[in-house]
Order: sequence, then structure tokens, then C-alpha cells
Amino acid sequence: MTMPKLFAFLLGVFLLLSLSAGAETLQDCHRVKMDKIDQTQANKSVIRLWTVDTALDSVDAQIRAIEDEYAARIGPSLPQAGRSANVNSRVDIEVRYSRTGLSWMSFVVQARTTYHRDLTGQELTTRTYDMLTGERIYLTDIFPTGSDAWRILSDAVRSRLTQYFPGEYADEAVVDELCSVESLMSADFSLHGLSLVLHYPASLLYPTHHSLMEVTLMYPEIRPYMTSVAQKETDNLSYYKTCALTFDDGPVRTNTTLTLQNLMITGCRATFFVIGNRITAYDDLVQREHDEGHAVGYHNYHHGNVTKSSTAALRAMKDKCDAAMLKAIGTIATYDRVPYGLYPQMIRAQVGWPYIQWSLDTYDWRGKSTSAVLSKVKKEIQDGDIILCHDIKDHTPESARQICETLMEKGYMFLTIDELFAKDGVTLEPDTVYFHCVDGDTSIRKN
Repeated sequence: MTMPKLFAFLLGVFLLLSLSAGAETLQDCHRVKMDKIDQTQANKSVIRLWTVDTALDSVDAQIRAIEDEYAARIGPSLPQAGRSANVNSRVDIEVRYSRTGLSWMSFVVQARTTYHRDLTGQELTTRTYDMLTGERIYLTDIFPTGSDAWRILSDAVRSRLTQYFPGEYADEAVVDELCSVESLMSADFSLHGLSLVLHYPASLLYPTHHSLMEVTLMYPEIRPYMTSVAQKETDNLSYYKTCALTFDDGPVRTNTTLTLQNLMITGCRATFFVIGNRITAYDDLVQREHDEGHAVGYHNYHHGNVTKSSTAALRAMKDKCDAAMLKAIGTIATYDRVPYGLYPQMIRAQVGWPYIQWSLDTYDWRGKSTSAVLSKVKKEIQDGDIILCHDIKDHTPESARQICETLMEKGYMFLTIDELFAKDGVTLEPDTVYFHCVDGDTSIRKN
């Protein structure tokens, strides 16, 4: 073999190995800048509109047109606002964006109307594009006509939507319509690191509720039914390394709000482990965490040392957490993180949750600066890590933004806890502890 051919061969092997290791950095076509526009109306109500600046002006214009329509229609109907932040009257028109593959991106435009911080209405519109060509991607581009995928989607929609708000009546005729192939073909959807999500306003089935409902299908279960192009654009494990960004101890009014804002700006989804006895007081923030596409888990009912609690008290926490979460978002969380990581006591009590630990502690709970947190993450991050942060801390919102931006440039894609384990086919089991997930290994990270 001649030297040029040998060089080309070795270069090809290197690139192939790099790709299989998840070496792709953030693609230029996936870069997004966001800005906000605030308009205070004569009655003191506020319209806040977030704009996106993507690689394609045509996409920006289409997203902005959706936002402008929401602002023009909802703005005039906002009631008089009070003088303090607690008696607000506003509509927040926000854009969630997420990437998959090397060129596809999804955008979820949400118009969330609140009065005195209570959610009084919510609408959404989704768009997915090939960011190299500007071509809009429809569900029919992902699943061929006549594919078994439509039956799978229909079954998932029926099962999941009727699980929300247990005990409340869901009109069967409306459910049937939402599950029809015709409705599914035009359903609002978004694509993420390891999942396709169908989005529905809760008011479609439960008129007194204004939060959102999600139907999530993990790529491994639906990729065999996809078109070849869609299979390529959802094969993120071939392109990127993965991690899960998690937050404990919230919600709190300011820092949780800022953390959510920075996650939106960076296009990253996270997992929030909320304290059960804080859910009711901050139900609007728990709703936002859920409605903005993040995963929500429990951090016990109170932030106490479980070694000082009786078995009966520990077992009682699950029902108390579930009751508060059902009231806030209409569905329960399915896993827990124990304060201080004291999971053995919970397992002995057979409380029944899967327990999510972590493999990379940022030590933000010690009040470390953003630069110190970021330095630790950059030094220690590994594929499949679960990163521990705390959204009650003042530096954490900015730390979250910089962690997201830095790791995306290093070839990482952020997954929710559900996605992180689903990528390897790991089912989270009750009274079992999980530390990270890489190639199916969920044990304590060795180094």
C-alpha cells in the first residue's frame, strides 16, 4: 500500500472510530441564539416573547409568525395586573428547541397565560425542520404510510392521555379522534436526544386543566418502523456522547425560574428532583418543569435524614408525594433521589421507588462559583454520567447554562433520566439504585 493510500486508510479508520465514540461536536446548523421582547400593556399586563436566531432566516420567520399570532390574539384579552409580581397578568411566548442527528431540529412554541401566577391557559405549536435545507419534517416523513408505527402511536396516545388526572372523566369520543391516524399525522410533536414526544393541551380532555400532556416514545422501540432518513437522524448514539443534568432541592421562586430559562436558551432538557412538601406551594414551577419537556422526580417528601425516620413514615412518603404531584401536573413521578444519597434506608423500608444517584457531583451545594463548577465538570465528565446540581443555589442557573454550552461543544447530548437508561434498554426497578448508565452498566463509576 502506498503512503498516500495508507494515510487515507488510517484517516478513515480514525474518523470511523471517532464517530462511533460519539465525537461529533455541536453542528453549525444546530446553533441557536435567543432574545426576549417585553411589552407592557396599558392595563399593566405583560407580553413576553422569546425570539430565535437560527442558521436559517426562513425558519426564524416561520417561528416568529407563530409567536406574533399568539401575541396579537392573546395579548388584548389579558386582565388588569396588580402592582406586585404576585398579582401578575401575562402571557409568556417561549420557544423550546431540541436537536437530533446532524441536521434536524424541533421547535415547540408555547404560549403560557398566567394570572396571579396561576396558569389560566396554554397553547402550543410545533415545527421540525432539516436545518441544512429548511425543509419541514412531518410525522409522515418519519413513519411511512401504512406502517405499524401508526398503531403503536395510537395505542401509546390512548394509554398515556387517559392516565392523566386519574378519577376525572375523559371524553371517549375525543380520545378516539386523537388516536385516529388522520389526527396523528397532524399531531404536534418534537424530536429529542432519544425520544419522540407528542404534545397535547390537557384542556382537550380535561377542560379545567391548562397544563400539557406528553406521550413519549423512545427511539429504540420505534426506530425499526422509521424511514431510512429518519433512522439516520435519530441515531444520536452514533454521533454523540450522553449525560443527564439533574437538579435537587427545589423548586424555589428565583433560581428555579432562572435555571429553566437558561435550559430553554441552550436547548437542553434536564431532570428535576423536587421535594414533595414544596410541590403545592410552587405548583406553577413544577408545571413549568413538566410542560417545558423536563423530567420530574421526587427528592423525598421533606429534606430530612431518613435514618431518623421510621419505616412507616418512609413508606407514607410515596402517597404524599404522588398526591401533591397529581394535583400539580396530573401525573406522578416514577423515581426518587434520597436527600444526602441515603438510599439504603429507603430500600430496607421497601418504599418502592427506583433510586437515582449520581456519578458527577458539581459541589454547587457548597456555594462554589460557576468557574469552579465548570472546571470540575470539564475535568471529570464521562459518557453516561449523571450530573448533580441544586437549583436552589444562586450560582446554579449560570452554571447550568455554561455546563450545557461547554459539554455540547465537547460532543455531548443531554438526556433526561428516562432517556439515559432507555438508551441501553435498562428498566428502572423498585427499590434499586442507579448511579450512571453506559453500555447497560448502572453501578458506581469506577473512576
